[in-house]
Amino acid sequence: MTTHVLDVMRGTGAGGMMVSVRHIAPAGRVWPAIALDAGGRATLIEPGHLIAGLYEILFDAGSYQVAQQPGFFTDIPVRFKVDDGTMHVHVPLILSAFGYTVYRGG
Repeated sequence: MTTHVLDVMRGTGAGGMMVSVRHIAPAGRVWPAIALDAGGRATLIEPGHLIAGLYEILFDAGSYQVAQQPGFFTDIPVRFKVDDGTMHVHVPLILSAFGYTVYRGG
């Protein structure tokens, strides 16, 4: 499972933003939060460790935006299901100070 956060206010990746992921059901596992690299990218769950179920990615936009520019959002939770644990899941987020969008990437 991977993610990429684009900061459209700066026109760059959101390097340094903290992101965490948890497997809500059926396992209830939580992975430690990690910082996005300078390009705003991260591997959240290594290949081979993803299993089917309900997941949540939590983007810590509040801490990131305080450091970069004022913003409106604090945490941005994104919930989704994985039907097949062998597939690659990419969840990108596009962020500005007062809006965001998220989608299933390839």
